[in-house]
Amino acid sequence: MKKVFTAALALVLATAFFAGCASTDVVLKYGQSSFENILKADPELVKEDENNNYIITVDKETLLKVSKDYSSSDEDIVLSTPLQPFVKAGLDVTKLGKGYKADDTSLYLITDFGNGTGKSVSPTQALFQSVADDREALTYHEELGHYGIMLNGGKFEFAKDYKTNEKDLVYAIAAQPLRDLGVDVQKIDGWTLSTMKEESGKEVELLLKPFNIV
Repeated sequence: MKKVFTAALALVLATAFFAGCASTDVVLKYGQSSFENILKADPELVKEDENNNYIITVDKETLLKVSKDYSSSDEDIVLSTPLQPFVKAGLDVTKLGKGYKADDTSLYLITDFGNGTGKSVSPTQALFQSVADDREALTYHEELGHYGIMLNGGKFEFAKDYKTNEKDLVYAIAAQPLRDLGVDVQKIDGWTLSTMKEESGKEVELLLKPFNIV
């Protein structure tokens, strides 16, 4: 299916390295191995649900749902988090645009990365199906030591080396689209508002929820 990216993808934190096959793309190669190392360090980070998805979560509340088969739906990767902190900060869910949705309990950021290359047999393979569709979805932030997967209205980051990084997994949501809906982004319980600088020098605001697994 055709993916739809919102303007929130302007939150890129660093230059994506050159595109290429896995054998020559250093960021792709080591990004996958870094994520594998995190999952090996804490196998409880990943569960499987009844709908053919991997669920990646630390606190069992904010999570990344990654489809094992991208051809089965247009919700290939979904960032999900409790809704009420956003409602209390002023979110009117009836105003949410494409790529966002909400139910009684959760806010969802939804990204479609196309049809993939078949059913994935591991969480890492499933997550990196996104890169198979769009190489620029994968980023590397050298200063923070983080790889990242760009999402509609947000990003999922993970440490290059979880043994030396205090932020092993980071769930990120672009602040400006929510601010445009009247949300006071400084008052969302459980999320930290942070200003980051792109490679171009432009500053962007992100809501961050980091976790240290060790």
